[in-house]
Amino acid sequence: MVIGKINFPVYGILVILSILIGTLYIAIELKKEKISKDNILYYVVLNIVFCFLGSFILTKVLTNNDGLTSYAGAISSILCAIIFNRIVPNKNIYLKYAIISLPLIYAIGKIGCFLGGCCYGIEYNGILSVTYKEGLNIPLFPIQALESIIFFILFIILNKLNNNKNIIYITLILCASCKLLLDFLRYDHMTKLVTMNQIISLVFILIGILLITKKNLKK
Repeated sequence: MVIGKINFPVYGILVILSILIGTLYIAIELKKEKISKDNILYYVVLNIVFCFLGSFILTKVLTNNDGLTSYAGAISSILCAIIFNRIVPNKNIYLKYAIISLPLIYAIGKIGCFLGGCCYGIEYNGILSVTYKEGLNIPLFPIQALESIIFFILFIILNKLNNNKNIIYITLILCASCKLLLDFLRYDHMTKLVTMNQIISLVFILIGILLITKKNLKK
């Protein structure tokens, strides 16, 4: 984004900000859960490293592109929480807040996509359409803004339900379902029957359903 004569890397700034804010949210919730300051600090540092380093590696594996993708970041954060919970067992408390933080991180990141002009929507001439002069230079659906609003709302709802015993699985299923459906409004979907995002979303939905079913059957 150019402001005056200065070109601000708004996408990169907001992606970094989203991870930092998401990690801060996790730290605050862990403090409420009476987790020691040392364990919170270790986890916060590890989570930031995983989110950045793991995201770059997984993005390359999943898309063969440089940069970051949302699912690469989500998988990295989840792996970090699972590993840390193995080192410092605490009833999946790290995993719970790592997963609840994902819609918040995604919502902030999508603001960066909207302002930076990436991950744009399908061709659309209606109200609130967006045209990126340095991009396709055609009216597009503001999918990034819609995703940001929906995932902010999801985060607020899921955070209020954080004491639900199935919150990890509920979060996985709801976030992946929203991502799967919203991807139909992405420009990539105009040339593909099914996108990589939708395939990964479906995998997350199935994992969530299988885990919640397994847990309830045990009871």
